[in-house]
Amino acid sequence: MHLWLPRGWCLGVLCVSILAFGCNKENAPGLGRVAGTVTMDGSPVADAAIAFEPQGGTAGTSLGLTDASGKYELYYSRNLKGAATGEHVVRINTYRETGDDKPQIIKETIPTKYNSKSELKVTVTRGSNKRDFALESKGEVIQPYAEEKAGKTKGKLKKGCM
Repeated sequence: MHLWLPRGWCLGVLCVSILAFGCNKENAPGLGRVAGTVTMDGSPVADAAIAFEPQGGTAGTSLGLTDASGKYELYYSRNLKGAATGEHVVRINTYRETGDDKPQIIKETIPTKYNSKSELKVTVTRGSNKRDFALESKGEVIQPYAEEKAGKTKGKLKKGCM
Protein backbone atom coordinates (compact mmCIF):
# COMPACT_ATOMS: atom_id res chain seq x y z
CA MET A 1 0.00 0.00 0.00
CA HIS A 2 1.38 3.39 -0.97
CA LEU A 3 0.75 6.29 1.38
CA TRP A 4 0.42 9.54 -0.53
CA LEU A 5 0.74 12.91 1.18
CA PRO A 6 0.40 16.23 -0.61
CA ARG A 7 3.62 18.23 -0.83
CA GLY A 8 1.99 21.21 0.84
CA TRP A 9 1.08 19.07 3.85
CA CYS A 10 4.71 17.91 4.25
CA LEU A 11 5.93 21.51 4.04
CA GLY A 12 3.36 22.49 6.68
CA VAL A 13 4.56 19.75 9.06
CA LEU A 14 8.14 20.94 8.57
CA CYS A 15 7.20 24.56 9.34
CA VAL A 16 5.24 23.57 12.44
CA SER A 17 8.18 21.45 13.65
CA ILE A 18 10.59 24.36 13.25
CA LEU A 19 8.23 26.67 15.11
CA ALA A 20 7.63 24.13 17.89
CA PHE A 21 11.25 23.21 18.49
CA GLY A 22 13.01 26.24 17.05
CA CYS A 23 16.39 26.33 15.42
CA ASN A 24 18.13 26.90 18.73
CA LYS A 25 20.07 23.78 19.66
CA GLU A 26 19.92 24.80 23.33
CA ASN A 27 16.21 23.86 23.32
CA ALA A 28 16.68 20.41 21.79
CA PRO A 29 13.98 17.92 22.70
CA GLY A 30 14.90 15.48 25.47
CA LEU A 31 17.40 17.79 27.17
CA GLY A 32 17.22 19.98 30.23
CA ARG A 33 19.66 22.80 31.06
CA VAL A 34 21.68 21.97 34.18
CA ALA A 35 23.82 24.30 36.27
CA GLY A 36 24.75 24.59 39.91
CA THR A 37 27.54 24.80 42.46
CA VAL A 38 29.85 22.19 43.99
CA THR A 39 31.15 22.74 47.51
CA MET A 40 33.09 20.54 49.92
CA ASP A 41 32.79 21.22 53.64
CA GLY A 42 31.20 24.55 52.73
CA SER A 43 33.99 25.78 50.42
CA PRO A 44 33.74 25.94 46.61
CA VAL A 45 35.47 23.16 44.68
CA ALA A 46 37.42 24.68 41.78
CA ASP A 47 38.43 22.82 38.60
CA ALA A 48 36.37 19.71 39.32
CA ALA A 49 35.01 17.64 36.44
CA ILE A 50 31.32 16.80 36.83
CA ALA A 51 29.61 14.10 34.77
CA PHE A 52 25.91 13.23 34.58
CA GLU A 53 25.60 9.63 33.36
CA PRO A 54 22.03 8.82 32.27
CA GLN A 55 20.56 5.54 33.49
CA GLY A 56 19.05 3.39 30.78
CA GLY A 57 21.85 3.77 28.25
CA THR A 58 19.93 5.64 25.54
CA ALA A 59 21.71 9.01 25.82
CA GLY A 60 25.28 10.19 26.23
CA THR A 61 27.00 11.54 29.33
CA SER A 62 26.93 15.31 29.91
CA LEU A 63 30.05 17.02 31.24
CA GLY A 64 30.98 20.24 32.99
CA LEU A 65 33.88 21.86 34.82
CA THR A 66 33.63 24.00 37.94
CA ASP A 67 35.08 27.50 38.00
CA ALA A 68 36.91 29.14 40.94
CA SER A 69 33.61 29.68 42.76
CA GLY A 70 32.49 26.06 42.27
CA LYS A 71 29.89 26.92 39.61
CA TYR A 72 29.34 24.64 36.62
CA GLU A 73 27.12 24.25 33.57
CA LEU A 74 26.67 20.95 31.72
CA TYR A 75 27.26 20.33 28.03
CA TYR A 76 25.74 17.39 26.17
CA SER A 77 28.05 18.05 23.22
CA ARG A 78 30.39 20.84 22.18
CA ASN A 79 27.62 23.21 21.07
CA LEU A 80 24.69 21.78 23.00
CA LYS A 81 24.11 22.69 26.64
CA GLY A 82 22.25 20.41 29.02
CA ALA A 83 21.71 16.78 29.93
CA ALA A 84 19.24 14.13 28.82
CA THR A 85 16.02 14.13 30.79
CA GLY A 86 15.64 11.33 33.31
CA GLU A 87 17.67 9.72 36.10
CA HIS A 88 21.46 10.18 36.29
CA VAL A 89 24.39 9.03 38.39
CA VAL A 90 26.62 12.03 39.09
CA ARG A 91 30.41 11.72 39.33
CA ILE A 92 32.62 14.57 40.54
CA ASN A 93 36.42 14.40 40.56
CA THR A 94 39.52 16.58 40.57
CA TYR A 95 42.09 14.05 39.31
CA ARG A 96 43.69 14.78 35.96
CA GLU A 97 46.98 14.72 34.09
CA THR A 98 48.18 17.93 32.50
CA GLY A 99 50.95 18.78 30.07
CA ASP A 100 52.23 16.91 27.05
CA ASP A 101 56.01 16.74 27.42
CA LYS A 102 56.21 16.30 31.20
CA PRO A 103 52.81 15.25 32.51
CA GLN A 104 51.84 16.67 35.87
CA ILE A 105 49.25 14.95 38.00
CA ILE A 106 46.57 16.86 39.86
CA LYS A 107 45.60 14.57 42.71
CA GLU A 108 42.09 13.48 43.56
CA THR A 109 40.72 15.35 46.57
CA ILE A 110 37.13 14.13 46.45
CA PRO A 111 36.05 10.91 48.22
CA THR A 112 35.13 7.91 46.06
CA LYS A 113 31.49 8.06 47.20
CA TYR A 114 31.19 11.06 44.84
CA ASN A 115 33.11 9.65 41.84
CA SER A 116 34.19 6.04 41.13
CA LYS A 117 31.67 4.65 43.69
CA SER A 118 29.21 7.51 43.39
CA GLU A 119 26.16 7.63 45.62
CA LEU A 120 24.92 10.83 43.92
CA LYS A 121 21.72 10.48 41.88
CA VAL A 122 19.55 13.20 40.35
CA THR A 123 16.65 13.54 37.94
CA VAL A 124 16.88 16.03 35.07
CA THR A 125 13.67 17.55 33.68
CA ARG A 126 13.00 19.76 30.64
CA GLY A 127 13.74 23.43 31.21
CA SER A 128 16.23 24.75 33.75
CA ASN A 129 17.57 22.50 36.49
CA LYS A 130 19.61 23.87 39.40
CA ARG A 131 21.62 21.05 40.96
CA ASP A 132 23.96 21.99 43.81
CA PHE A 133 26.21 19.42 45.45
CA ALA A 134 27.37 19.93 49.07
CA LEU A 135 30.11 17.31 49.47
CA GLU A 136 31.87 16.25 52.67
CA SER A 137 35.58 15.43 52.77
CA LYS A 138 34.99 12.43 55.05
CA GLY A 139 35.56 9.14 53.29
CA GLU A 140 38.07 7.20 51.25
CA VAL A 141 39.96 9.08 48.52
CA ILE A 142 41.60 6.91 45.88
CA GLN A 143 44.19 8.19 43.43
CA PRO A 144 43.33 6.68 40.03
CA TYR A 145 46.11 4.63 38.48
CA ALA A 146 48.43 5.18 41.48
CA GLU A 147 49.24 1.46 41.72
CA GLU A 148 49.64 1.12 37.95
CA LYS A 149 52.06 4.06 37.82
CA ALA A 150 54.04 2.52 40.68
CA GLY A 151 54.24 -0.74 38.70
CA LYS A 152 52.20 -2.75 41.22
CA THR A 153 49.35 -3.88 38.97
CA LYS A 154 51.27 -5.11 35.93
CA GLY A 155 48.85 -3.48 33.49
CA LYS A 156 45.60 -4.69 35.04
CA LEU A 157 44.11 -1.19 35.14
CA LYS A 158 43.16 0.53 31.93
CA LYS A 159 43.35 4.26 31.42
CA GLY A 160 40.19 6.14 30.58
CA CYS A 161 37.50 8.40 31.96
CA MET A 162 36.28 7.98 35.50
